[in-house]
Amino acid sequence: MYRKHLATRGSHPPTQPYCKVRITRCKLFFTFLTFVAACAPAEDPARPAVTVTDDLGRTVALPAPARRVFSVIPSITETVAALDPGVLIARTRFDRAPEFAHLPSLGDGMNPNLEALARLEPDLVISWYDATEQVADRAAALGIPVYRADVQTIDDLRSHLRRLGRLLGLEERASLVIDSLDRALDRVAAAVRGRDPVSVYSSVWHAPPQTTGPGTFIDEVVSLAGGRNIFADASRGWPLVSVEAVLQRNPDALVIPGRAAGAEAVPWLGAPGGRELEAVRTGRYLLVDGDLFNRPGPRVAEAAAHLARFLHGDDVLPPAASPRQAGDPSKQN
Repeated sequence: MYRKHLATRGSHPPTQPYCKVRITRCKLFFTFLTFVAACAPAEDPARPAVTVTDDLGRTVALPAPARRVFSVIPSITETVAALDPGVLIARTRFDRAPEFAHLPSLGDGMNPNLEALARLEPDLVISWYDATEQVADRAAALGIPVYRADVQTIDDLRSHLRRLGRLLGLEERASLVIDSLDRALDRVAAAVRGRDPVSVYSSVWHAPPQTTGPGTFIDEVVSLAGGRNIFADASRGWPLVSVEAVLQRNPDALVIPGRAAGAEAVPWLGAPGGRELEAVRTGRYLLVDGDLFNRPGPRVAEAAAHLARFLHGDDVLPPAASPRQAGDPSKQN
């Protein structure tokens, strides 16, 4: 449930039952596939076929590297842009980065403007990994290339960079982006090595409180930045927690995403009990851009560096180029 609202909205809570969301999404993609089926490019025998396996274990086969791509997952949109922004033909309203402003917006990622998308003639669509078997089977029957993605960890991000690099015919570029990402992450880890970890509560949403558990990219970012996730012992990746549980664990620092309306002033921070948190009494809470911190894309190292400076001081890590900028062909002469 969490991965959808986190990846698209940065901080918006899931308000619909998961099963209804799945059913609605399936209907949308069934309609979408019907619209774009006639737009699939004819196979060019002179160009090599491309094959990868997506996160449903399905084979995605293209007659040639994709050149017209639409993604409904903002973190994956950013990942595609790190490889070649020129292949993107549209965006959702959650793709708010300036470099996407020139692209036509097809609206909500869960309910894109299908007629407009069909006119753009995509040759690859990237969707959520948990589309139902009926949708997957229908897509296969229609021959529409749909790549389904699930990104929970930084290693998942690396895997998608490799596979998308293959789908775009940019495998060498994907390797360079991964190398740059790993160097940036290593730089953050080295900067805080030997320092005492700072206990951190990372807010995903505030009504009700939701946080990050073990085995998630945010948990990894906190650790890389010299923090200790106070809910690293949770039984799931994105647990709902009580205010009382946060108070009991009394973190040294809070990280609060600031995209959603009201997130800038989380109500319980000023309420009885909340005011007694060490982090609130000392003003040690960081309001962050949810589009940066809550998306498992190429900017995770940038998020980790920002958090490391907050937890251990600005002098711990001088600013450096992000992996998205390093080696970017659009910034080269």
